[in-house]
Amino acid sequence: MTRLGQIFTLLLLILSVAFFVASVAVNASHKNLRDQVTEYQSRVRLLDTSIEELKKAAETNKTQLAQEQVARRVSLAALQTQLTTELDKNQQANTQLNDLNSKNTQATQSLAQTLAELKRITSENDLLKQEIDKIITDRNGQRRTVINLTDELNGLKSKRIDLESEIKNLRDQATLYQAMADTRGAALAAAGLKDPDDVPPSDLKGVVLAVGSDSSVEISVGRDDGLRQGHQLDVFRNGSYLGRIEIRTIADDKAVGKVLPSFRKGFIQAGDRVASKVY
Repeated sequence: MTRLGQIFTLLLLILSVAFFVASVAVNASHKNLRDQVTEYQSRVRLLDTSIEELKKAAETNKTQLAQEQVARRVSLAALQTQLTTELDKNQQANTQLNDLNSKNTQATQSLAQTLAELKRITSENDLLKQEIDKIITDRNGQRRTVINLTDELNGLKSKRIDLESEIKNLRDQATLYQAMADTRGAALAAAGLKDPDDVPPSDLKGVVLAVGSDSSVEISVGRDDGLRQGHQLDVFRNGSYLGRIEIRTIADDKAVGKVLPSFRKGFIQAGDRVASKVY
């Protein structure tokens, strides 16, 4: 109920009370009706005045009520605007909260992955430590082996020096013997004789490398194999005797001989075998 309705209700209540009082007064007294009417009219005028005053008060209250309603509407609009702003802020806060929750979930997953990776790396690190310990142990063993091999190498170097010295002495002796043999061969050749000791090694074997048109034959053995100029070698193929050659020119690893016509038994070609004796 509005304030204006409350005022009118109060006014009616007052009037009812007034009429009730008047009725009681009429019944209780024996005054003249004219006086009573006059009195009642006076009261009515007073009541009219009171009603006018109440109407004015009601209009004033109505105006105040309208102003208050306008003020309340303005306040309500401001509160609605503030509520909308707060709702927007709350929505933004919820959005930020969702983003933070999403980031927190991603961070948690990333942390779990990082922990798993850390565990894997730790395991690999332990394996690497074991491998390093093994390598260090192997290295120490290899170091001892190297020390032993170094000692052996130094011993072999010492033996090599001794062997080189011995080889030099043997070469010097061989050179001396060769010089003596050459002198002996030259002396025998000057006398028209052949040195019976100047023969190729008994186990000498080689291969025919090439055959020239002038009956020259190149073979795969030379001075390093004990062959000398003037030595004679037999030529054969698959056990078949083909002839004999006499060495004319010689190098360290090959030589060239001449086919002796009196010993020719077949056609000599590359790939045939040569030896100091037929096997």
